Amino acid sequence: MNRRDFFKQSTVAGLASLTGIYLPKTVLAETDIMNSSLAGNVFYTENNPGRWNKKVKGHLPTFSLSGKNLEITTGHEMNGYEHYIIKHMLFDEKFNFLTEIMFNPNSDAPISNHNISGFSNKIYALSLCNKHDAWINSYEI
Repeated sequence: MNRRDFFKQSTVAGLASLTGIYLPKTVLAETDIMNSSLAGNVFYTENNPGRWNKKVKGHLPTFSLSGKNLEITTGHEMNGYEHYIIKHMLFDEKFNFLTEIMFNPNSDAPISNHNISGFSNKIYALSLCNKHDAWINSYEI
């Protein structure tokens, strides 16, 4: 098993233990994750911001497509290591990992570019804030 598969399975198991919900390995691919019981509890979305309901605008990843380049932006200021967006992660429609971009909070803006050649249908972007957790949004290619 490679490191990413191990992390994915461990995350699913960890989410199950935190929420008390049994999640089979394929749950992310078979469930509308954006409206699942995890949304608003373990991660946050526009429609399920949970305890961070006043933080949507600055934390939800947004998309801009130009050809095969997908730009992901989080409208969040970078205050050094005090409060910042750690990274963007991109997943396919079955939540298979595609790419990630880590940010240096002292010099980067939370904008990442991803080549999506060969991908179609729905993709998901995760924006991770050091204080306000993980935010997920989806985009139809």
